[in-house]
Amino acid sequence: MLVGDLRIDPVADGMARVVPSEAYAGTDDVAWAPHREFLAADGMLEFELGGFLVRGGGRTVLVDCGLGPLIRGDFHGGRLPESLAALGVRPDDITDLVFTHLHFDHVGWATQKGEIVFANAVPRCDRRDWEHFVTAPDGGATRKLGPLSDRVEFWEPGAPLLPGIDVLHAPGHTPGSTIVVVSSAAERAMLLGDVVHCPVELLDEEWAGMGDVDPALALRTRTALIREIEGADVPVAAAHFPGLRFGRLLRGEGRRRWVL
Repeated sequence: MLVGDLRIDPVADGMARVVPSEAYAGTDDVAWAPHREFLAADGMLEFELGGFLVRGGGRTVLVDCGLGPLIRGDFHGGRLPESLAALGVRPDDITDLVFTHLHFDHVGWATQKGEIVFANAVPRCDRRDWEHFVTAPDGGATRKLGPLSDRVEFWEPGAPLLPGIDVLHAPGHTPGSTIVVVSSAAERAMLLGDVVHCPVELLDEEWAGMGDVDPALALRTRTALIREIEGADVPVAAAHFPGLRFGRLLRGEGRRRWVL
């Protein structure tokens, strides 16, 4: 995806395969019938694991870094270094590591066995997520992200993050859940983090999200996002979308449409 002078590439790390009705409670085969395009040939729902590489303006920015070399239930990761290499990028080339939030499947390659993987990168995230996941007494991500403590930088609400990259607070999934907006000239694209896991949630915002810290707030956030992007011709993608592909949300006769 080219956005003006900036280039966005998907960086795959792995995949999770789940039964659709287990991923979205209260759904069944009838509910999924209009949305078969989002399912694999065997009827399973596949969630990509990975992130996005944004290059331009002298910076090489990695937005989220997958699960890591790990098998955790239905989640299988480990491919991110290989995917970066295919793009001609080494871990030391990354200048900035931007976390949309701090769930385990978005921070997996931040460190390995206590060592920082992207040695030259500035880690960046929302302070609210850091306090919730890392510095809280029961912070589950302390071991994984603790080595970044002396170098992590927190963005200020409403302030530009990097040239061509801005962040929008999108709470609910986590306290500091964030949408990353990439813009250049008159063009822009959005990286949705886990505000949306599958495009089906953009077609019907009442479909419950997954793993939301505050489900009611997450629903309000998704609804506001839908209102903003519907018919706006803005390409959006998320770290669990099929193939990490961008798409657009179009208005339709009585029903929204998702197009690649």
